[in-house]
Amino acid sequence: MKNFDYLEPTTVAEACALLKQHGGEAKVFAGGAHLTILMKQGLYEPKALVNIKKITELREIRNDDKTGLAIGALVTHRELETSPLVKEKFPVLCEAEREVANIRVRNMGTVGGNLASGEPLTDLAQIFIALDGKVSIAGPGGQRVIAVEELFVDFYTTSLAEDEILTEVVLPPLPPRSGIEYIRFSSSSVVDKPSAGVAVRLTLDDRADTIKTARIVLGCVGATPMRARKAEESITGKNVTEELAQEIGAIASQECSPTSDLRGSEQYKRAIVRTLVKRAAVRAGERATGVRK
Repeated sequence: MKNFDYLEPTTVAEACALLKQHGGEAKVFAGGAHLTILMKQGLYEPKALVNIKKITELREIRNDDKTGLAIGALVTHRELETSPLVKEKFPVLCEAEREVANIRVRNMGTVGGNLASGEPLTDLAQIFIALDGKVSIAGPGGQRVIAVEELFVDFYTTSLAEDEILTEVVLPPLPPRSGIEYIRFSSSSVVDKPSAGVAVRLTLDDRADTIKTARIVLGCVGATPMRARKAEESITGKNVTEELAQEIGAIASQECSPTSDLRGSEQYKRAIVRTLVKRAAVRAGERATGVRK
């Protein structure tokens, strides 16, 4: 790697000021799970690294009954996996994190870094989008909040400006009678990046078992995580059945844009999406009703 300046701000404001000062020639360093690999490969050659690890406020996990669960950008995958508070509020995150990479990566990689890298082969983004999550972003001009879905633009590209830092993810409380399921599939091993990852969240009507709100989010089968909106529309107002789950799986498989690679052909990935959406919808429905078949 080429020589670079190593900077250690202690506040978010200081970090943003340093990024602005270096005019796009500096990179934010958190866990380093993604950035250091690209630097070693010569794909990134920043003149400065802005290490944000000393900004303690970014390490918090806290809950507010009204606004929901806030996860700081520096929270590691392992901390998310083992947090009692996360397990109480959103156990699906703990379950998903157990399958992310290996224990060494989970101890280093951070939630904020995972999102800010724009990595298309990931797990958390699908769950966050299905939960209507938002991200807080700080910059020299102040703070803004956007939906997690709006963060992703293209392969390894986000809507973050060069002098902005993702500070936290906020997940609003789940409405009553809601269930969420995330299923990922890896073609080679459990620690490999997924060939496809599907999150389905269903919220049922207060007085019936019909679906009031649906979120069907597909990951790893396109440039960015995406909602299968046609599938969501087709399931809304109906009861969850095996037949309906199979139908929306077929619809969702046609909404994504997978590319053929070492993890499978386009046709193979569409088939995987179809199966995963079907299974996730059934399980989410069971959780929403409180009945596990």
